[in-house]
Amino acid sequence: MTEYKTTLERMIAEENPNNDKISEKVLKELNYSKKQLESDLVHLKEWLKDQHHLPACRLKECDNFLCHYLTGCKGSIEKAKRKLDAYYSLRGKSEVYSNRDPMDEEYKKIWDTSVSITVPKYDENTTECVFINKLLTSEIHPNFLLNTLKIAINMQEAAIRLEAIIRPCIAIFDYSNYTPAHAALFSPAVTKDYIYIAQNLFPSRMRKVLFINVPSYLEIIVNTVFKPFITKKLRERFIVTTEGWEIVPQHVNKALIPKDLGGDLKYTVQEIKDAINEYQIVHHDWWINEFNERTDESKRINNDYKYKGDDSQFGVQGTLKKLVID
Repeated sequence: MTEYKTTLERMIAEENPNNDKISEKVLKELNYSKKQLESDLVHLKEWLKDQHHLPACRLKECDNFLCHYLTGCKGSIEKAKRKLDAYYSLRGKSEVYSNRDPMDEEYKKIWDTSVSITVPKYDENTTECVFINKLLTSEIHPNFLLNTLKIAINMQEAAIRLEAIIRPCIAIFDYSNYTPAHAALFSPAVTKDYIYIAQNLFPSRMRKVLFINVPSYLEIIVNTVFKPFITKKLRERFIVTTEGWEIVPQHVNKALIPKDLGGDLKYTVQEIKDAINEYQIVHHDWWINEFNERTDESKRINNDYKYKGDDSQFGVQGTLKKLVID
């Protein structure tokens, strides 16, 4: 009998007994063979050994992490190298990257009063996974937005290490407990940082983004704060509605929706949250140590993958904190 290090890993294994077949289906969709993936993984590891400007933790990364980049980049080794270089090189250049310790008191306040989870089950037919974000109360906390985004990034860090194969994702943002006071806390600069990090540093396959229970004042924020900073392709996958969870099954298999949100998954949101929190505690040292390692540009010997400041999301060179949004 397999022993799992965390409850979350057990949940994923139990909820996806046909995971190997799902993974094969994903690779087929990407036109990427398992044999080629294994070969590319060896190549990527050798490349990382030679990137002495990158932090030492690059040599400790698990195979899942590296395979996630390869499958997220649809088998393009060059694109995977660029994303990995950016992943390490741009750490520390945004407030979103400051103190991501999951045991930090401010972080925990937002964690306890919100939901930011990836459901531990995949759709066997579409291979999709589901991410859910919502507030549990209307209470306002200092640094609400910043810590919400830190949690979202931390969840992404976990996801790319739990599974080797990237899956198309449907993200659901529930704004039922948001108030005008929350809306006033939205920062275009911090939001832009997060969107850049999510789109350019992590491998992702976002199939659809649902914004539900959206009041008119938040619809304006979605259209003016989020949409300008995302790709045209992703904008076309946005669905913004005042309706609630009753419409979600039109877009998501009910088997992937927690039972307390009207779905057929045997777990509740809180049970998934508790499992993820346990995972954060087990890997606490990883978050406060390896995630704080930075690059040393004086050791860079190849500028082929160096960010040169001409990306449409950045606009100019320099740290993210110094960017000015019109």
